[in-house]
Amino acid sequence: MESILYIFLPCKKVYPIGVTYLADFIHRRKPEVRQRILDLSLFSESQRSQAIRDAALEFKPDLVCFSWRDIQIFSPHEGDASLEHAFNFYFAGNPIKRVAASFAGLKQLYRYYSHIRANLSYPWLIRKEFPQTQIMIGGGAFTAFADQLIEKLPEGTIGILGEGEDAILKVVNGDSLENERYIIREGKQTRKGNQGSPALLDALTVDLPYLTSIFPQYAAYMDESIGVQTKRGCPYDCAFCLYPYIEGKRVRYRPPEMVVKDISQHYHQWGARRFWFTDAQFITGKEAYPQCTEILERIVREKLEIEWSGYIRTSLITPELAKLMVRSGVGDLEVAITSGSQDVLNNLHMGFKLERLYDGCRYLAEAGFKGKVILNYSLNSPKETEESLLQSVESYKKVASILGEERVFPLMFFLGIQPNTDLEHRLLEEGYLSAGYNPLMLTPTSIRKLLYNPAPLNKLIAKACLAAWERKEGSRDPRAWTGSLSQTASQTTHSGPKPDTAHYADANLIRGIHNNSGRDALLTLEEILRSRRPAQPTTATTEKTAVSPMS
Repeated sequence: MESILYIFLPCKKVYPIGVTYLADFIHRRKPEVRQRILDLSLFSESQRSQAIRDAALEFKPDLVCFSWRDIQIFSPHEGDASLEHAFNFYFAGNPIKRVAASFAGLKQLYRYYSHIRANLSYPWLIRKEFPQTQIMIGGGAFTAFADQLIEKLPEGTIGILGEGEDAILKVVNGDSLENERYIIREGKQTRKGNQGSPALLDALTVDLPYLTSIFPQYAAYMDESIGVQTKRGCPYDCAFCLYPYIEGKRVRYRPPEMVVKDISQHYHQWGARRFWFTDAQFITGKEAYPQCTEILERIVREKLEIEWSGYIRTSLITPELAKLMVRSGVGDLEVAITSGSQDVLNNLHMGFKLERLYDGCRYLAEAGFKGKVILNYSLNSPKETEESLLQSVESYKKVASILGEERVFPLMFFLGIQPNTDLEHRLLEEGYLSAGYNPLMLTPTSIRKLLYNPAPLNKLIAKACLAAWERKEGSRDPRAWTGSLSQTASQTTHSGPKPDTAHYADANLIRGIHNNSGRDALLTLEEILRSRRPAQPTTATTEKTAVSPMS
């Protein structure tokens, strides 16, 4: 094969790091192969089919590789209006609100199915109009739902689960896909392969001038947060997480000099100043300290004045690492605390101690960390009790007392059940899910199950969340978010970026933060739970907490 067209299927605007690494990997091994990257997220829905047609006609690819990053089921976090509509439909006492929520839910279901149908139509367009072209498809969304999606794709489409560098190289060379994680449908038969050894990352870097030459839309990302991968794989067993299934549990590290070279190229050539480490966890464990330390030291040494962020386990932050994080430009952070109950965390196999998480927050505060922190809570997780919910409220107060209430924004998540996770396996064994269920088929019954919020605590939690969402008081902190959370939400077309008034990577996520409704939901939940308990003897004085009471 002599030419490859990579098509990044539409999602929220986010730098298509995966296809850039794929293209660079192929270029270094087969420099004679022509390549082109097309990002459909930068086109309106009505323009996307024609954009594919035009690119294929002009470029004449032998191989078209689709990257499917997202399939948006009803988002399980409070910043997304779909969750509010679902809670109103299932739990609102006002029948008018339930009716209104049902209509809103129907609209969201229509958008959900339309998005899937549209993405499936693009490979079919290639098959119909360019029948000699080989089609491959991969990405996080495809990997998660490969068994369902492969049945809807043109026969002979090669689906790749997880990373695709070696698999694409084999297809280009005409070699067998033996020892690769693939799925392919031929007639009524579906074949799968198992990966032998995962790709090594010692030679994985980006030749930015070459990338610029094959990605005509690159200018749309010059002012955005740029994704950089420092490692692949996640050693943890979090019950709800897909990262180990997608990337494997063995952690493979990129050399720090290559990581910082990527940052430096984007810094000097594109003017990028915000970076997001796309790893499952930037600090995967103590064995990652040398790599993480050298990356941050090189950023400081090369005087790269950047803001960076990523998924960080604060439980692994040491005093020395905290100082280095601050010196190297760490921005706002998302921390998956999940629960304030150690028993709940242990049941989910989260692999950290709450006391160590608090220690990491203290080390950041002592190092002069000035950013803000989103605390992600997954309420009503398995083994949740009223007492463990109160412990979650207290954990928020504790983090707020360490970092300052004005810097800490709790966000209410609910576990979204995904295929190929321990949580799914448990719920199938318990009969909560039916064997053979279709995770992509959404109905009022399945939505209620897949947004995990079971009885008996579901109504109490819904009452607190709905009360908080209705108040919509707004955050008292007017400062803009930084780092990856400050992604410019420009409405970009094929002719260039169109300025907008928003300044965030995920408008849904920021909605929950702007309203600061997570704090309101937690404190309202605390009021509800304590009101159900027998009255406690009063004392002459009341100890003040770090979090002010609700007005």
